[in-house]
Amino acid sequence: MMMDTGAFTYNSNSPAIYYIISELLQKGIDKDAIYSQIYCKFSERKIRMQGFVLCNKMKIFREYKTALISLSYKDHQRFRSQKGDTEGFVNIPLAIEKVVFSAFIREEKEVVRISLRSRGNFPANLFAKEVFGGGGHLNASGGEFKGKLEEALQIFEEALPRYKHLLI
Repeated sequence: MMMDTGAFTYNSNSPAIYYIISELLQKGIDKDAIYSQIYCKFSERKIRMQGFVLCNKMKIFREYKTALISLSYKDHQRFRSQKGDTEGFVNIPLAIEKVVFSAFIREEKEVVRISLRSRGNFPANLFAKEVFGGGGHLNASGGEFKGKLEEALQIFEEALPRYKHLLI
């Protein structure tokens, strides 16, 4: 529940989630230990890859209030990344003042995966659906692209102007 709700920050949270959490707390779960296991236990390779990505692979589109992070298959190999090592990367740019929409586009062996996050009312799910045939929730969505990373990045960048009016 903590991960699916972005640590209870996504607007898709419902009162039922908080009721369930209340019941679990009454039964003695250690919410701090759960949080620590999810958000504070990373491998050295993940932290190094995260630093590399933020320093070398993040592009900010100020006029579109958008950030884009990309990671090639070669980069994955360089850091010997494992499943889960890139978890949460898409959320990081949303901490940047005035960034409303964030994308993480990563190349895997046979597919390019797109993860999208947004703040406020920007419909990341609409962007995912119309641009990459994906889906999801208002503020958390994604899709896949059959092709090269460079093509997916170009498609993403070329689509941004069509959504500028929604990036308030």
